[in-house]
Amino acid sequence: PTPDKNNETQGQEPMSKNVQPNTIKWLLREPLMHFFLMALIIFAVYGLSNQKQTILLELDQADIEGRLFMQEMATGQAISEEQRNYYTAAFVEEQILVQEALKMGLDDDARIHDILAQKMRHVLSGGIIQPNEAELESFYHANLERYRTLQTLDTDEIVFNSRENLSEGLLEQLAAGSDAEALLSQSSGNLDPLPNVNQLDLSNIFDDAFAEQVFGAEIGPWQGPFLSNRGQHWLQIKSRKESFLPPLDEIRDRVRLEWIAREEDQRLKMEIEKLKKRYTIRIVDNESVH
Repeated sequence: PTPDKNNETQGQEPMSKNVQPNTIKWLLREPLMHFFLMALIIFAVYGLSNQKQTILLELDQADIEGRLFMQEMATGQAISEEQRNYYTAAFVEEQILVQEALKMGLDDDARIHDILAQKMRHVLSGGIIQPNEAELESFYHANLERYRTLQTLDTDEIVFNSRENLSEGLLEQLAAGSDAEALLSQSSGNLDPLPNVNQLDLSNIFDDAFAEQVFGAEIGPWQGPFLSNRGQHWLQIKSRKESFLPPLDEIRDRVRLEWIAREEDQRLKMEIEKLKKRYTIRIVDNESVH
């Protein structure tokens, strides 16, 4: 007998309804799907926990002390507790930035290479070292002229606006060391103090010849003129402080830091020479290669 089309259609409907449940059952039995679901769960949990997770950054106290010491070297004096806290915080921030830079691959940079080389020089020099009393005194006496102060002057400076020759009367008053206000009442200009200057300071401000003239003069008479685009300059010595050698106790920190700097430099040179012997250097000129 010929099958009834309605019965055929009715017989196919249960098969189409069973496709989806069968597929789900197959997926649930598939090991690969189990792995995929587990991975999704793990990544989800990690993502949620990582939002609150912090990165552990361990810093060595010796590195911090080294940074504080370098700051003392730069200033020439011991730093205060407040300064210690400030530079320690700055060091921590710097190390955080270094870690982030390394993550971003910024260490592959010529400027960073230079910084790393400087750091390596400090490592090779042996870190922080301190002199004993005998070494400190020996270094001080071997370098006395380094610590001897220069002769300094406290001066007043008159700058007359005109570069033209001054009247004979005004020149006589300058030679006699007359009061600055009286001098400026006869020719317009300005008066300014120039305190605590040594001969090198004056050479830099004016020139060597004028600085030598002023330092060779007596207290009182005005020295000049020195011509510039401002007019003509005259200097009067008000007081003189002679060169002197401060005792070790007054400059102990400075002497200590300079001893350390010399010692580190000597150690560094020795260590670098040792390293050089381990390397064969070959310099290639890439531009000459075709």
